[in-house]
Amino acid sequence: RRTSSRRNENTGDSFRLAAEAGARIRDAELVQFQPSGILEPEADAGTLVSEAARGEGGILRNGLGERYMARYDAERMELSTRDRVALAGYTEIKEGRGTANGGVWLDISHLPREVIMERLPRVYQTLMELQMKDVTKEPIEIAPTAHYSMGGVWVAPEDHGTGVPGLYAIGEASSGLHGANRLGGNPLIELLVFGRITGQAAARYSERLRVQRRSPEAVEAARREVRELLAADGEQNVRALQRDIRNIMTEHCGVVRDEQGLRQGLAELDDVERRAADIGVHPDLAGYSELSHAFDLKSSILAARATLQCALERRETRGCHNRSDYPQQDPALRVNMIWSADGTVTREQIPPVPEEIRALMGGEVSQEGKLVE
Repeated sequence: RRTSSRRNENTGDSFRLAAEAGARIRDAELVQFQPSGILEPEADAGTLVSEAARGEGGILRNGLGERYMARYDAERMELSTRDRVALAGYTEIKEGRGTANGGVWLDISHLPREVIMERLPRVYQTLMELQMKDVTKEPIEIAPTAHYSMGGVWVAPEDHGTGVPGLYAIGEASSGLHGANRLGGNPLIELLVFGRITGQAAARYSERLRVQRRSPEAVEAARREVRELLAADGEQNVRALQRDIRNIMTEHCGVVRDEQGLRQGLAELDDVERRAADIGVHPDLAGYSELSHAFDLKSSILAARATLQCALERRETRGCHNRSDYPQQDPALRVNMIWSADGTVTREQIPPVPEEIRALMGGEVSQEGKLVE
């Protein structure tokens, strides 16, 4: 329901396009939550308040006015790690100590105005533009927001090929680079480094082809899908179903998950998918936006199912994935979860750390990934 991504653009298209072409999805459950997304206005819910606000001395308080980070990381307080702060805020809200709107307070109003204007100008500007709030005088209402997916399309590490001839994936559409969590700034590696590597690999693949193959069957299937959607005249509203999916994922697959909630989420998603068979798509003078949203809905259903099923199979807490019913790491689950379009989830063993990496780290690395001096 709250995401730092573009709400009407990042709807799981890469998952669906890849899966329907025969590719697989890896680690869909590994979704990172940023601790400070705004709650209002609804259309902009999830817009981030920079973590620099905490770095400059911002204080987190719950709805009771308590500085709650002392319960979660008394040493680092607001300077704790992103996942720890997000988990703390989520816990305060879930246990009934949040604000009336279901958030917590981030307060920088005690800082000198000149410090805020010099070091946090975008925080001031964003809140003024979206809420007409002067952060030099008032606290900011925030909550954890879905931010980044470590999971994505399965790719080979050497060239980001998907296993489907001629199909490659990079960026947040791909998976495998960040493990179970991601450090700030690291997505640039995916784009700058693997963008070059993958582009070169795709060019070499294309150069080896004597002809560019086309599939008349695939083209006809795509045309048929468009025709069927344009003819759809059911009672279900596409945007309402999309909202239902957002609510399902917020309630059952958010910062903290458990088996009961994940199974409930899958049951509710099954209901959404049944209702999606009775949608109405009605282009008008304004264009074909409803057709576009119908495709988004298909992608969102598939992406949500992959995420829920992988989260159910990872019965441990690792990185950004928190299971309240399995709070510890399980060494046996130091694996990748691989989701296929038929709904099955298999485990992929992670190869051992290369010797040259061991040498660079100055010690030995156990099979659990820990450095042994």
